[in-house]
Amino acid sequence: MTSATDLQQMNPPDPEQRRGSWVMGDPVDAPDAEPASNPLGLIMLVGLFAFLYFAAGPRYFLVVVGLVIMIFLHELGHFMTARWTGMKATQFFLGMGPRIWSFKRGEVEYGVRAIPAGAFVRIIGMNNLDPVPPGDEPRAYKNQAYWKRMVVITAGSMMHFLQAIVLFTLLYSVVGVPRLPTGAWTVGEISGLTTGEVPAVAAGIEPGDTIVSIDGVPIPTWDDLRPAVEDRAGEEVTIVVGKADGTTTTSTVELVEYTDPDGTTRGFIGIGPTFDRVTYGPLAGAEQFGSMFVQTLGFIPDFLSPSTFGRLASAVFDSNSGTDPDTGEIEDRPISVVGAVRIAGNPGFDWSIPIEMLALVNVSVGLINLVPLLPLDGGHAAIATYEKLRSRKGRRHEVDVAKLLPLTYAVVALLAFLMMSTVWLDIVQPIG
Repeated sequence: MTSATDLQQMNPPDPEQRRGSWVMGDPVDAPDAEPASNPLGLIMLVGLFAFLYFAAGPRYFLVVVGLVIMIFLHELGHFMTARWTGMKATQFFLGMGPRIWSFKRGEVEYGVRAIPAGAFVRIIGMNNLDPVPPGDEPRAYKNQAYWKRMVVITAGSMMHFLQAIVLFTLLYSVVGVPRLPTGAWTVGEISGLTTGEVPAVAAGIEPGDTIVSIDGVPIPTWDDLRPAVEDRAGEEVTIVVGKADGTTTTSTVELVEYTDPDGTTRGFIGIGPTFDRVTYGPLAGAEQFGSMFVQTLGFIPDFLSPSTFGRLASAVFDSNSGTDPDTGEIEDRPISVVGAVRIAGNPGFDWSIPIEMLALVNVSVGLINLVPLLPLDGGHAAIATYEKLRSRKGRRHEVDVAKLLPLTYAVVALLAFLMMSTVWLDIVQPIG
């Protein structure tokens, strides 16, 4: 159920004019259009995913596949509930644009379209501007009971929430989440968070080593390291390092200064610990979902506020905007799917990151999709609720969707700007 779905249905062209046409959304083909068979197009699409696997690596590939599955399950929710409630669904496609391959089973055409950037299910009679053959009127969406319409139109978001619960449960109860070590620890990484030579490199520290002492002060736990160096930026310290073979080395290095994101400066060695991996009980995933649901719900008003669009516009048209003048770091802002994939697919991050990122994307998309504005699913839910409240004595009130078109076009324009601006910024000013 995509934005262009509703725009296409609100302005249905003559069947003869729409034969073979398509838009970026829900392409409505002529009723008698034959299923498409374009082996070359299908091979090119498969080749695109193969290229992603070999060029970007398996991690980026799995993240992208995870997003494709997310979109597929969203539409599957609409499709299954529409069939279950007796509505007529005529198309189920992965991708947008021209059809490259499809087949029909019964009254439904299933297939793939050329642009792997979405999916759609076509359910007949979504509103008063979507004409329905007389014989199909009893199965049109607009003629169903209120509860059936609500089940179908919210099914996409419910699938997102279900996916988030499954992913959070997998992460917190099976895979485990990284936590700072509380006891004995080893060096996990050499960090380059500062310019110039990293002291850890100068001291010959490698992953798997231990820090025995700094200036004679023992460092038995990770928590003991920070107080030993944080107030000594620019000073020389003597570090005793325990190697994996049981030997020790002693080096004198100068600590450099590092500024934390909160503006605090401290001494810096340039190491990170090997994290402990912690799992929790079977309800931890649901609890984490609830926490993220509430946080995201509170974030949406600010996310969709004029100030957010203003900041994005400034960042797009001013190369210096959006950059902290003191630290040079990119300021906090919404990220696009491109940014999410780049962060989640980073091979330097723990495997918990892509799982958690996919879960958070599902929570965000599920909630934003319920905002009560067309062409989002929440707009359809709002119309169904309004019609229910206005109906009296067995006579159903029907909203004239044509009156909502100006607002709908404005919402589409804002969403398009949000998508394009965040994609652009995630390419030229990436976060993280």
